[in-house]
Amino acid sequence: MSKIKTLKDKKSPIRVASHQPEQIRETRKKLFEIQKKYQAKNIDTKLKGDKLVFTGSGSVYKEKIGTPTAEEVISGDSVNIPVCSGNQVEDNGNRFSSHAITVDSYRKVRESVIEILRLPNVVSASHNVLAYRFTSKDGTIHEGSDDDGEYGAGRALLSTFDEHGIQNALVVVSRWYGSKIGPRRFRHIKEAGISALKKLPGSG
Repeated sequence: MSKIKTLKDKKSPIRVASHQPEQIRETRKKLFEIQKKYQAKNIDTKLKGDKLVFTGSGSVYKEKIGTPTAEEVISGDSVNIPVCSGNQVEDNGNRFSSHAITVDSYRKVRESVIEILRLPNVVSASHNVLAYRFTSKDGTIHEGSDDDGEYGAGRALLSTFDEHGIQNALVVVSRWYGSKIGPRRFRHIKEAGISALKKLPGSG
């Protein structure tokens, strides 16, 4: 691995790369997209393993919503934010359901995730995949996703925002595992997700 730069400098046809766990590969893919956005603003960053480091300060990029703790979820017993429920999808013992909320800030995203996880049965799902996008007051577009163990599912769910022109929204797709269904799970996650997103006011 230490000779990779030498091989590149000599324009060798040989390429060497380390094999990384799937979770790290998916994290790096997501961070690479974030890195491109910083690059467009002339902010230098560097990918180191599964972390994005700001070159100037040495600080590490962190998701601004974070994963809600169990205590945060169970500390309230009612949902105070209007939530749109999507269609339920079933496949070979697997069940997918979705919930969407309008958001306009990281604070609203985090509060909304907690509220959705308080809904009956949602917290008991095998996976709760989420994606969000909103535009801040200065016109900057903020977006993110979380796989919750369904590697690649968060990015797939976020892609529905582009495909259907969705803005200022959060969606959580819950999966109750029945058996392996392969790549079909991504199609079901996107299908369930967009069915909830399209019910939000102003989504068309």
